[in-house]
Amino acid sequence: MTMTMARRRVARWAACALAAAACVTGVAMPAHAYRKTPVPIASATPTAPAAGSMLAGKTIDIRIELKEYLRATATSKENMHQLHMEFDAHYPDKVTAEECQQIADTFWSGTGPEFKPNATYAYESCELDAFYSGQLRHAFYSLDESGHFQLRAPMEYLTQVAASFENASIIQLEVNARHIRNAQCNASPSSQDVDAPLLAGTHTTTCWWRTSDGAAIPTTDEPLIEGDIEDFFYTYDLGTNGPFVDMTLPINPFTPPTPTASEDATPDAASTNQPTTRGDSSTGLLIGIGAAIATLLLVGAGALVVALRRRH
Repeated sequence: MTMTMARRRVARWAACALAAAACVTGVAMPAHAYRKTPVPIASATPTAPAAGSMLAGKTIDIRIELKEYLRATATSKENMHQLHMEFDAHYPDKVTAEECQQIADTFWSGTGPEFKPNATYAYESCELDAFYSGQLRHAFYSLDESGHFQLRAPMEYLTQVAASFENASIIQLEVNARHIRNAQCNASPSSQDVDAPLLAGTHTTTCWWRTSDGAAIPTTDEPLIEGDIEDFFYTYDLGTNGPFVDMTLPINPFTPPTPTASEDATPDAASTNQPTTRGDSSTGLLIGIGAAIATLLLVGAGALVVALRRRH
């Protein structure tokens, strides 16, 4: 058993080393090179799971990372923010490929031109990644005209994700911001690397929260990093000024759908204690008034006939 676990760790370390080498050289590693199996991403709106209903009988550790990401080719480059989640089960249990598909279907659904979701299953671990470009990046950062930068992670949503499992907890959070200086980490991280030299006189800041070090994982969407922006953020990362925007992707199964205009205009019969056939009641009232008028006319005509007979 110990030998098996050791082999798994060696395999994962080798995969990480290969992936790191690919990042340094700017070359994308093929998925099959380190045995990652792609998991399909659904586009339909998911159904919210009942709290504590997913992966019953297993204890799940969740690790989260938010960082900037550059996708470069020979002819173009695309600057993004990458949100990464990893789900692992405590030994001897494991996350299966079918369970990884269930996790992806529930929490990573949706499509969009500035949103690229991805899910993989490897080494009995389920990994979800989402890449945000363009204006969708402002789901994570705000930047005002004075150059003040703030970075946040969608911890309210991710906390709901963890609560959907029978026994799961977020044990690690890592947040990184490049090309800022005079930075600070908020929410009491367990460790931090602030204003570390990056390149061409620029800086990067990383904050870590690990429950193993006694840190409390943030549960709100309050900014986790803030500082002063550097020019490289505009010229190299192609960042833009703007406030935070709502994170609409992946589709949040815990948020009720917004009613349409026609639904908003429909009266709420339960709240008014009125029947839903309002049009029928109005029509009945008009018919009743017409019948009363007709009766009065008949009575008047009869009286006129009687009066004429008496004159003769």
